[in-house]
Amino acid sequence: MYVSIEVITMLATSATILVAIVCGFGWMINRMDTHSAATEAKFDVRFDRIEDRLDRVEHEVGDVKIAIARLEGPTPRLMQVR
Repeated sequence: MYVSIEVITMLATSATILVAIVCGFGWMINRMDTHSAATEAKFDVRFDRIEDRLDRVEHEVGDVKIAIARLEGPTPRLMQVR
């Protein structure tokens, strides 16, 4: 069986293009994973700071509610003691 140089060149070119596409796709996936991990780490830091701030606000709101209750005083009774 005789295989011409053109057929060998086409097979080599097809194989090379296939390998290049697979490697390019792998590089793209790796790059996306790295970017996704970096973005996720940034958001984790931000959310941790926001959670800390919300915890402080929640504690301050509790203190304010206690202060308001002290200013209002106890609830009046329905019958007064004589």
